[in-house]
Amino acid sequence: MVRVWLNLSLASLQEALAEALRTRGFHVEEHPYTAQVGLTEGVREVPPPPPLPAVVLLRNPEQAAQALKQGYRGYLYPDQGLEVLAKALNAVARGELWAERRMLAGLVGEPSPRFTQREKEVAALAAMGLSNKEIAKELGISERTVKAHLSAIFQKAGVKRRSQLAQIRFLS
Repeated sequence: MVRVWLNLSLASLQEALAEALRTRGFHVEEHPYTAQVGLTEGVREVPPPPPLPAVVLLRNPEQAAQALKQGYRGYLYPDQGLEVLAKALNAVARGELWAERRMLAGLVGEPSPRFTQREKEVAALAAMGLSNKEIAKELGISERTVKAHLSAIFQKAGVKRRSQLAQIRFLS
């Protein structure tokens, strides 16, 4: 059961969302320090992130890059619905990012030239939390090829775990 802290501008909205999340198996916490993941909203501007991994509800898609740069682990728009919200909260609680791929690609910048284009693609998808099987399907290659690319990436980047890929300059 994922522990969620809510910080929304309208008390009625917060209460309704808390009840909806409880029916989906979440435990709603009153304090951010007892939660695994937070949910806040950006009404006019992106607020500073709370002291835990958090998702922000945005009204303006142009705020997405700013939210990620400020330290939010994900963002959503109000019209995406409760099922998507539940998936995002679960993903962020597991340490993953929840963002549109095109937004992440825009933040990636120009990768180091020492990686092939395919290695860059595999590394970016692995850093986003995709499994080897999901990467293979996304890129239209075999899982064995994904493993080979990841081995080359780990060796070139000097890392041992997938989670370290997100800290490399071409992925941050």
